[in-house]
Amino acid sequence: MKSQRNQPDRHRPVSYRRSPGSTLLHFSYSFFSLLWLLVPVWLTPSCNGNMGPDLHPGDEVFVQPDSCLYSVVLVEQDNSSDTTRRVRRLDLFVYDADGLHSLLLQRQYGFLPDSVVLYGPATGVTVVAVANSPRDFNAGALERYDSIELLRYDYLEDSPAQPIMGGQCNVTDGARATLVLSPLLCRVALGEVSNELQGYTRLEDPRVYLENMNASAELLRTVGFLPTETVPDPPRVKLPYDIGIFTQSPGSELFCYPNDSAQATIGSPSTALVFECEIKGATRQFRVPLPGLKRNTTTHVDISITVLGDLEYNVY
Repeated sequence: MKSQRNQPDRHRPVSYRRSPGSTLLHFSYSFFSLLWLLVPVWLTPSCNGNMGPDLHPGDEVFVQPDSCLYSVVLVEQDNSSDTTRRVRRLDLFVYDADGLHSLLLQRQYGFLPDSVVLYGPATGVTVVAVANSPRDFNAGALERYDSIELLRYDYLEDSPAQPIMGGQCNVTDGARATLVLSPLLCRVALGEVSNELQGYTRLEDPRVYLENMNASAELLRTVGFLPTETVPDPPRVKLPYDIGIFTQSPGSELFCYPNDSAQATIGSPSTALVFECEIKGATRQFRVPLPGLKRNTTTHVDISITVLGDLEYNVY
């Protein structure tokens, strides 16, 4: 008869000795199994590194360590001024929405992505985007959100063809948000220019410019633009023709930084349009006060020189 001493009793529980490594492995397996059950099904693709159902090829995926949930940020331009400008550079800064609002991530593109996927902490993130920056960034100086809030640009380094744009949004895990890029530049468009002077007197060499232009502005500010200094030598724009008996619609455009001051006060000058021309060999200037200029808006101006040589205008 064979001995049965080495065979365990099938009716008694069998105990095993685990090494510390196998214990840790067993704990990890149990933890992640529980996590898999707790996370909703539509979020699980982000945990295994695959693209979620709302993502498309070409989307940018930013992965933060020790994170499982994702958020989608749609990036688009603010076309309220009927202008869409080319984005040649886009810088993204992702800040923790909690605590010290520390910088979690910084990325740069040479194009405008349709959407960005963020893997971040459960408290959410604040996403800041800067488009067409003429300067490079010092990441060490922007380690906290309150630093980028003070980011300021000068009018003389901006360009209407590729304007400096900025925007921000708050995002929580598992949510969608839209980040809208808004230019700092405002546009003043010259509409109709009429000459009612008698004797077929012409308005020769007409040109326009803006006085008391705001010299700089904070990129993330939306209201409260009051200039502390102005552009010393604002650019002139020449009209294509002299103004005779026919009303002209030159379509000339002037650009400036926002200025919420509609009336000139000490320390806060208001921006105005100046129409300048030669009348019978003498230089004449006509000043058109402008309302408060909001960022990324267009203000239209019609001008008429009356029979008496005075100015009439319409601002809308």
